[in-house]
Amino acid sequence: MLRPSPLATLVLAAVSFVACAGAPRQPDAPAPPRPRAGACPARPACDAPPPEALPRGFRHTRSRLVAAGWPRHRGRDLFARADGPQWAIAKFAYGPQDDDLEDEDVEAYLLRGCSGAWERLGTFRTSDDDHPHATTEGIPDTGGRIYIDLAAGRRLEIGRHRVHLAVAGDATSADLFIEVLPPGAQVAVTDVDGTLTSSEAAVVSELVGGAPPAAHPGAADAMRALAESGIYLFYVTARPEWLVGSTRVWLREQGFPPGILHTTIGVTGAFGGAAAKYKTIELGWLKARTGIVPSFGFGNMPSDVATYTAAGIAPSRCYYYKLGGDLRGGVPHDDYRGLVRALFSPQAACAP
Repeated sequence: MLRPSPLATLVLAAVSFVACAGAPRQPDAPAPPRPRAGACPARPACDAPPPEALPRGFRHTRSRLVAAGWPRHRGRDLFARADGPQWAIAKFAYGPQDDDLEDEDVEAYLLRGCSGAWERLGTFRTSDDDHPHATTEGIPDTGGRIYIDLAAGRRLEIGRHRVHLAVAGDATSADLFIEVLPPGAQVAVTDVDGTLTSSEAAVVSELVGGAPPAAHPGAADAMRALAESGIYLFYVTARPEWLVGSTRVWLREQGFPPGILHTTIGVTGAFGGAAAKYKTIELGWLKARTGIVPSFGFGNMPSDVATYTAAGIAPSRCYYYKLGGDLRGGVPHDDYRGLVRALFSPQAACAP
């Protein structure tokens, strides 16, 4: 029987504190580092100011009560193909109990190609228990969600796109990013906690009011080496879904390149064997949707070894930070700075 890890216990204890502390800050993005000679163009930051949203009140009295808590809205990033399904999926909830915002209007906007003017997609209604949406892209409808079929209109072309979603009732919002991959695209998958952050439980310090966790020296530079080689980044963490916003902020603050970020869809996250199962499902989804097996994998736990082995990633391209034991042929390391030269391939084909 698996015991809850220290991180699980601390995350649960921090939920009530975070409810009082408010939503995570949204700092300005740092200046991008100078690219290496021969590097592919950087993926767009997609940080244009969103359309102005003015609250017009909720449809239901109960929604005003739910919205008394701080917003924990979150969008679901996705990889897609130009000729495949293209969905925008998000959940709207408030407070420490993650209370769903049901049967309320959400205004949706699209920044196509991360440039130009925002396009208004329309007004969409959040789901409720009596009218659930079918499970889509592996996301079951637990209430308070919207599912927008982007392929039903003008399809997204190859490139990076951003969807901004604003609750009509109070103008709180969520964002998500979609990478439409070209043929032959390569993806690198990396865990976050302990792999990129300074420790496995570093996120808890920030949740209870401490400073954001540090990144391992050279970790952001190693991920940039891959991005500058035309490889797409897939950040897969077993953190709970409501931390997706603050995780995006942390990655941006620490200088990691833009990518697709996935968390669990639960409120408490996953640990141990459950984390391995979750990540295996995520990489299975990637292969089913795009046909891609990641070209690189980065982790720091035995669960990462199990996940990457099951996914079929070449062991010689699986890098494990300060991890001993049976790595199934993977590469142990204790300093990302020593990996940068090996990860950067200036002759690689650049992604559009």
